[in-house]
Amino acid sequence: MNCEELDVNNVTHDPKEKVPILIENGIFGWGEEPILKNINIQLERGCLTAVVGSVGSGKSSLISALLGEMEKISGRVNTVGSVAYVSQQAWIQNATLQQNILFGKTVDKKVYDNVIGACALKPDFEMLPAGDQTEIGEKGINLSGGQKQRVSLARAVYSNSDIYLLDDPLSAVDSHVGKHIFEQVVGPDGLLKNSTRLLVTHGITYLPMVDKIIVLKDGEVSEVGTYQELLDKKGAFAEFIIQHLNEVVNDENEEQLDELKQQLSGTVVSDEFSRQLSRHISRISESFSETGSEKANGSLQRQKSIDSREEKGLTRRTSSLDAAKKPVVGEKLIEAEKAETGSVKWAVYTHYLKSIGIFLTVSTIVLNILFQFFTVGSNLWLTEWSNSKNVSTHQRDMYLGVYGALGLGQGKCLFGKNYIANLHKERTSNM
Repeated sequence: MNCEELDVNNVTHDPKEKVPILIENGIFGWGEEPILKNINIQLERGCLTAVVGSVGSGKSSLISALLGEMEKISGRVNTVGSVAYVSQQAWIQNATLQQNILFGKTVDKKVYDNVIGACALKPDFEMLPAGDQTEIGEKGINLSGGQKQRVSLARAVYSNSDIYLLDDPLSAVDSHVGKHIFEQVVGPDGLLKNSTRLLVTHGITYLPMVDKIIVLKDGEVSEVGTYQELLDKKGAFAEFIIQHLNEVVNDENEEQLDELKQQLSGTVVSDEFSRQLSRHISRISESFSETGSEKANGSLQRQKSIDSREEKGLTRRTSSLDAAKKPVVGEKLIEAEKAETGSVKWAVYTHYLKSIGIFLTVSTIVLNILFQFFTVGSNLWLTEWSNSKNVSTHQRDMYLGVYGALGLGQGKCLFGKNYIANLHKERTSNM
């Protein structure tokens, strides 16, 4: 709240510009020290562009710069058309699911159904008590992280904007759900295929399907090109691929391993880079084979107990799911506020006054009367003084003295009644 306001001219919106997203010689920062340097980007209409790089390379800062939420030190930023933004941390209203998606827009049933289907929300709506009319608690407290992210994405998709800035929205969902959303929403054949999309991502499984890749390193654009072009350069993008392979080894993600093998097997890369990839892939395979053999016996033994537990819990889960699927009419998290009407009995007042005592009660009444007397008197006296035209020095001193005395009396009465009020509270608290 104490920070300076951002300049509204950080981002211009010149409709004559040929490309929907343009950054020329951009330098951005939160203070004097630049975070992003020498940024030059042009994104064509309908283009799907991925932004990749290591943690702290400036991917989210690039999105902030395009939104005008980061101070522009120098350069030029221009966007053409409406902009929708999906952040890493989903923003959820304290309203129904449908209201969160529509965000004030009217309902187009066909478009709405397509959006919730593409964002994989239909199964969630079927499980919730009132479907898309289920009320969401503060900050989406009764939704999982993946559900909140999909609702946030659905809101952006329903807005039907020209430009979409997507700050790693698929990181909060499972891999198979992420694949579905990419194919149905973000990808070349998704609902947003005619919009300009800038997708920040930490994964590489979607990169072969994007039109362009921007590689950020230390706050600068290191490389720009297609997936195949960047593989052949064996530069910053190659380093990013190797880093991702290392993460796959540590995470022991066999599904991702198979997908990476398929993607990289058909690429034409340099001999040196090919050897590096082979070493990493062999390490991954050894890692999986070793851990798999060690865990095989234990897994078989555990499976029997798991199966028995699952059989016992199956009936309970089925009945609870069936109950959850039935919409409960009128079920709400937040009910409309109602005011209770009535009166306080005189016996309550009598008991309160007795606990205070007659002296303090009379003193409070007298001090309140005197306070009002001094307040009204000082206002009337000030009016009389201001209406006097020719005031001598003697008269001025008289007016000032009386006005000061009235103000002093007002202050003493205020202090006295507040002091007695505190005594009242202390006595009644011990009742």
